[in-house]
Amino acid sequence: MKKTVKKVLLIILIPLLILGAFLFGFIKGSEWGWKANLPSPFEKIINKEPPKELPAGDMSLFWDTWQVILDKYVERDKLNTKEMIEGAASGLVQSLKDPYSEFFNASSSQYLAEELSGEFCGVGMEIDKRDGFLIVLTPLPNTPASKAGLMPFDKILQINDQDTSNLTPSEAAQLIRGPEGTEVKLLIYRPSWDRAKVFDIKREKIIVPSLKWQMIDNDIGYLRIYNFNQPLFNTFYQTALKISFNKPKGLIIDLRNNPGGYLEAVIDVGGWFLNKGEILLKEDLGNGEVKLHRSPGPGSLGDLKMVVLINEGTASASEILAGALRDNLNTKLVGTKSYGKGSVQELVALKDGNMVKITISRWLTPNGTQIENNGLKPDIEVKNEEELGSYLDLDLTKDAQLQKAMEILNEELK
Repeated sequence: MKKTVKKVLLIILIPLLILGAFLFGFIKGSEWGWKANLPSPFEKIINKEPPKELPAGDMSLFWDTWQVILDKYVERDKLNTKEMIEGAASGLVQSLKDPYSEFFNASSSQYLAEELSGEFCGVGMEIDKRDGFLIVLTPLPNTPASKAGLMPFDKILQINDQDTSNLTPSEAAQLIRGPEGTEVKLLIYRPSWDRAKVFDIKREKIIVPSLKWQMIDNDIGYLRIYNFNQPLFNTFYQTALKISFNKPKGLIIDLRNNPGGYLEAVIDVGGWFLNKGEILLKEDLGNGEVKLHRSPGPGSLGDLKMVVLINEGTASASEILAGALRDNLNTKLVGTKSYGKGSVQELVALKDGNMVKITISRWLTPNGTQIENNGLKPDIEVKNEEELGSYLDLDLTKDAQLQKAMEILNEELK
């Protein structure tokens, strides 16, 4: 009787054990299966070895976070490894808390290339971020932005109904740009208005001018440099020859609302005003190391009496030129305090079209004045009662800063 009961129990238990083992294997196999098709932090990631010279740090936090996402994120079946890695790289650069260092993926790298090439499709304005607000730094002449009536320092609150408070200038620029003939909607606020206004602006092909040159009268020339982008290398050589041909006795260099550009461009331009070998700027590389940048010459325009116009929109490379002319030639600066962007960014190409813009040093004027966060104080402070568009025709009746520059030069030329 007992043997019969044991046989029955064995007959029942053995199938149950087999079934249990099968179910356990099936569940674990399924779990392994979906994980195998997701980006594994160790098996699916290539080039995961860190640089050989790296300060102490525990990367397990990164990989543990990655594993939590793989294990628990509700939409783990839709994870995009490429976007996760780009996001991590972007966060790494953002951790520097440097507003001028930025990670660009392949699409935003294309935007940056267009910006520096001086040609793109958009509405035609320089933008920046100040005091937490995205602003119009300056509208370009004969562009949709200037025709629509946008002015320097207008605040851009929304782009196509998207709030701009958390956007970087480059992210905002990508939203504003688009195919030629399409429209972008901007919500704009100006301090003189009682409420914000909506602008529907049609995009056009934009060619950014580098400079403007003209004679104001028989003795005084006027040179406005809008930016230090790629086309300036060619256009300034031609303009320097025109200035020499016209033989002005005095020259007004207008750097108002000039956001900067290439270091090489400002050194090239500065070379026309400073003799070869003169210090154009000092570059603080950190750790007590300072590099001197000297004028390449020819310095053929350096004998002119000059005045430089600056304002709060004068930044970066334009501050370098203003500081170099004041320190070397005792050129007077007229206007309002400059922006104070005195750091050097290097564009480093990464794999697959990605790019990092990273701050590598800070600029000092030849006399050692630090530009970053300080700006340049004008020798003679003059404020305009109203903001004048950077690319508008000269208007001596309204431009008090230009009037003062003329007055100074006429006095020196007597």
